[in-house]
Amino acid sequence: MKEVYLKSSLAIIKVILNKEEYDDIKNDMFLYSYIPSLTILESGKYDAVVEVIKDKDNHINFNYPNIVYHYIDFNSKDVITLIEYVFERAREEKGIICIHGAGCIYKGKLVIMWGGTTGMGKTTLALELSKNGEFYSDEKILIDLNRSMGVGHIKNQYISNDYWRKKYNTNDAYKSLSNNDKDDYEIGLLIHPIICDSKTYVLDKWGIDKFTWHLYEESSRKIRGTSRIFFNNTYPALSLDTFELSYKRLELIKEFTKSIIGIYYNGNIEGILKEIDKLI
Repeated sequence: MKEVYLKSSLAIIKVILNKEEYDDIKNDMFLYSYIPSLTILESGKYDAVVEVIKDKDNHINFNYPNIVYHYIDFNSKDVITLIEYVFERAREEKGIICIHGAGCIYKGKLVIMWGGTTGMGKTTLALELSKNGEFYSDEKILIDLNRSMGVGHIKNQYISNDYWRKKYNTNDAYKSLSNNDKDDYEIGLLIHPIICDSKTYVLDKWGIDKFTWHLYEESSRKIRGTSRIFFNNTYPALSLDTFELSYKRLELIKEFTKSIIGIYYNGNIEGILKEIDKLI
């Protein structure tokens, strides 16, 4: 068996598996497009363990910090998804949350477009803003709530539909969007966008309570496994959350929303670009 140490921001997970399984995972671009700021280490003081075992049936023992994945037929994306799920717990213990979003460095600050569903225009807006800035991340962004900093990103876009294939004129599964290796940036603004062709737009600058509620919901959704399904969408994940961790997350988010601007925007690209200029 082989021991591999994977790092995402401040968290390290030891993965135990055989060499063939490791080679499959290491050579799968999904690994680098799904886990933010991933690095592979030879050793390290780890926060949790994921063990991969070939077995007679498919099941997962969710006994954090020791997670065991039992499989009949090996699926590298399944294991990568599980590793990232375990990272959610390990990172949150350090005050770092992961949100579903895209980001751009604009006027030296990180502008985050976020929201739980696809098709809202998060990546489109980040790409448009990056014409006068620098693209930071697609799909996921790590936020250190203690420091109000972006601390982890994904530089590749997973091209999941015909819209993006036509836009880039490619059949490749992944598109590199950034050469930026820096993780840490001061956060300037969080935008929950709905981008459309409307001639008018609606902008709602959230108060602390509303902003806290939405950000707590987003961060809790991930660590509670509501978007994690394994073995060809037949096996739901158990929650890795605890009351103590939930309370800590809530208190940190309350402090975070006191100093960071959060807005809801529904309208065209031109309108939100003007508003970003006013707010940054």
